[in-house]
Amino acid sequence: MKKFMSIIGLILLFSGCATTKQYVQQPDSNKDGVNYTNDSLAQIYVLRPSSFGSAVTYKIYQGEKFIGELGPKSYLVWQVDPAEGPIEIISKMENYAILTVTPEAGKTYYIKQKVKMGWVMARTGLEWLTEKEALEILKKLKAPEIQYLKP
Repeated sequence: MKKFMSIIGLILLFSGCATTKQYVQQPDSNKDGVNYTNDSLAQIYVLRPSSFGSAVTYKIYQGEKFIGELGPKSYLVWQVDPAEGPIEIISKMENYAILTVTPEAGKTYYIKQKVKMGWVMARTGLEWLTEKEALEILKKLKAPEIQYLKP
């Protein structure tokens, strides 16, 4: 009976639905992947096309700046100033993954959030996507819920 209850618990854990919340301003370009708002800024997308581990959200940071919580089948998008120089995009869960971006004005960068099995909870990974791959994936994803952190 214990084994049965454990299996039911795991099914419920992985069948829940975590929502995506973005805590920084989202550019107007949104879902089509084109940077319409400001040619002097770079744009970054972090996409999570997988529904695996759907009860889990991944915390996404730009350096120490909290960008948002990434749920299944969704994305985060924000703009950065190239004058900041190289920046780190960080995904945190049981472990953490880091990609370094040297933003260029007017350019868009696409990153895929990978979901992996961990010992206690899900693990994270990040990998680059081509624009073509990202735009195909974006068509199937839902936009984030925008929330602003209180100062």
